[in-house]
Amino acid sequence: MTVPPGQTDPAATADPKVKLSAEALAARMPNGWQGDGTLIWREWSFPTYLDGVHFAERVAQQAEAVKHHPDLLITYKKVRVSYTTHDAGGVTGLDLEEAASLDDLR
Repeated sequence: MTVPPGQTDPAATADPKVKLSAEALAARMPNGWQGDGTLIWREWSFPTYLDGVHFAERVAQQAEAVKHHPDLLITYKKVRVSYTTHDAGGVTGLDLEEAASLDDLR
């Protein structure tokens, strides 16, 4: 969907559980994150394996608190976090909010 000049994409400002348009997603993507419209992801590197595991645990605790759970992939000294809202069929404002909040957990 292309939004006419001077108008706001309703998905960018409405319900945080509504799938965002490609334009809204591009405009609101948090720094360091990548996405394809159906999923956003970011990978962090850590000095040790356990540092990565502890970060993933903090992400999981936050996810449980807000009842919005990302996919976590823990490898040697790296953690990849991916968000999507399955019920919406893609990336929503809630995914972006949670993604942006992870820098504070690092």
